[in-house]
Amino acid sequence: MKVSEDPRKITVSQANMAKAIGVTAGRIYGLIKEGVVIRDDDDTRGGVFLVQSVKNYVRMKNGSSSGSSDGEDGPDYMAEKALHERTKREIAEIKLQKMERSVYDAKTVELVMTEMYSNLRTQLLGLPAKLAPQLEGRTKEDIYTLMTKEIEAQLAELAEYSPELFVSEVEEGDSDEDRE
Repeated sequence: MKVSEDPRKITVSQANMAKAIGVTAGRIYGLIKEGVVIRDDDDTRGGVFLVQSVKNYVRMKNGSSSGSSDGEDGPDYMAEKALHERTKREIAEIKLQKMERSVYDAKTVELVMTEMYSNLRTQLLGLPAKLAPQLEGRTKEDIYTLMTKEIEAQLAELAEYSPELFVSEVEEGDSDEDRE
């Protein structure tokens, strides 16, 4: 076959690509998902670019992470694969930390902290009604002591942080990402 156009634009069917590099058609589909075999978006039949796909496949098989020898700025398969694998590992580590209850979703922390601060606000705003009858007719020093004691009691309750608060919140509303 004589090629009169740019050889980088030659497309072949996925079945022919599989025959050319000696793999199954199913493996070609996997290589497309991995970004090794490049699909021609303009080809409605799902054709793939022959030259760039073969180059990428050879690089992948040889474990080469160097760029194209002809100066093209094509995707560096091994570098991209390494980034992808690193990201997958980091996601797995975060999931493990969540299972070990050493890390929580920001959404869960926000819900728990909002609830804690809301409760504190309500309790502090209730102090005047609670203390007014007790403070009537007392000296300044007694009023100061009693108010300080009550405020410190409310703050001590807030300081009684327990990881169980976050666990119960997680169990009540399982995170959205677990459902995906």
